[in-house]
Amino acid sequence: MTDQYRSQWPEASSANPQRSFLPPPASPDYSPGPGYFVAPPRSDYATWTQRVRARLIDQGPTYLGVIIFYAGYLLWVIELSRSSGSTPDFETAAVAMIIGLGVILASLAWVAYNRWMIAGKTGQSLGKRMTKIRLIGEETNTPIGAKNAFIRDLVHILDALTLVGYLCPLWDDKNKTFGDKIMKTIVVRATPST
Repeated sequence: MTDQYRSQWPEASSANPQRSFLPPPASPDYSPGPGYFVAPPRSDYATWTQRVRARLIDQGPTYLGVIIFYAGYLLWVIELSRSSGSTPDFETAAVAMIIGLGVILASLAWVAYNRWMIAGKTGQSLGKRMTKIRLIGEETNTPIGAKNAFIRDLVHILDALTLVGYLCPLWDDKNKTFGDKIMKTIVVRATPST
């Protein structure tokens, strides 16, 4: 076979077909031919209960601060209702509310370090490490970085507002929340070497 420049090309042999470097078409009914590598489907997604336990561990200080704050608020309401015209004593309630608010603000620093910096860099916050799961990018299979971990937590506000987002891993085939779908992340079981 010759081309317009009179170069000699060997004839293509049906016994040794050349492999294409193009990716196979994306179709559920498509079966790739020989020469294409198709990764097996993942089956190592973290369960919903693993994710909930990790979240409770990571957000524990925040929840403690909220409980203390609302306990102080409840004391304030009780004292106000019992005062019946006299000057109420709000000192205990105010102290509890201030301590609760202080714990909440301190826990924000913990969340920034634990969930954004450490989990962004390694894929595992303290809670994820304790429950043996890892946060990775779905397309890259690597940790998502501090900035994307922060944005993912912001997107989780959508999960919290709808509540369905947090329950979505119960029926989603990849156990993803709305935040995971938007950020293209997955949470998988950590391998023993990690």
